[in-house]
Amino acid sequence: MESLAAAFTHSSRRNEDAQVREDNQRLEFLGDAVLGLIINEYLYNKYPDYAEGQLSAMKDALVAEEPLAHQARKAGMGTLLRMGRGERLGGGADRSSNLADALEAVIGAVFLTASLAGARQFVLQIFADVLESRPGQARFELDPKTTLQELFMKRHHCLPEYRVIKVTGPEHRPEFEVAVYRQKMELARGKGSSIKKAEIEAARKALAE
Repeated sequence: MESLAAAFTHSSRRNEDAQVREDNQRLEFLGDAVLGLIINEYLYNKYPDYAEGQLSAMKDALVAEEPLAHQARKAGMGTLLRMGRGERLGGGADRSSNLADALEAVIGAVFLTASLAGARQFVLQIFADVLESRPGQARFELDPKTTLQELFMKRHHCLPEYRVIKVTGPEHRPEFEVAVYRQKMELARGKGSSIKKAEIEAARKALAE
């Protein structure tokens, strides 16, 4: 299946091998939208009494970079990734951003070959364990940034501050490192393929502390 092979092809492999015509970036774009639709539909039907804000927070928590990477690791996707030599030697097979992107790309490939019904079946199977968790669990009811903000207001009467520390990687595929502060004290750092994803990871680590 050509699209599935592309789903596991990192851009670094395409840059090093002229015979590789497609990497997983376009499929990731498609898979992200398909995943969001399926998760939103599931939550909408499962929790009819929840307000839009609650549903949105649950969805954001489920499809954040680290939860996606966790599901990809469970499925063994890291061993299937086709990457350039430098990316693989740099630990790319276990990098959360690569794994999350690959899972979204696979969802995109399944959508193209098996329609929305097939993609829905695949997503609900992959996420079965977390989707059946109690809705009252904080990591699904509220995203880490909201939880941290409420904790700060309650304990410290201030809001957390996020700062971009550095940006690495190529221009078309940057990785952001963000630190979260309480006033001037740095609490934790997070990395992600977008500033939002890095902030969520930093908030999650701060909560763990």
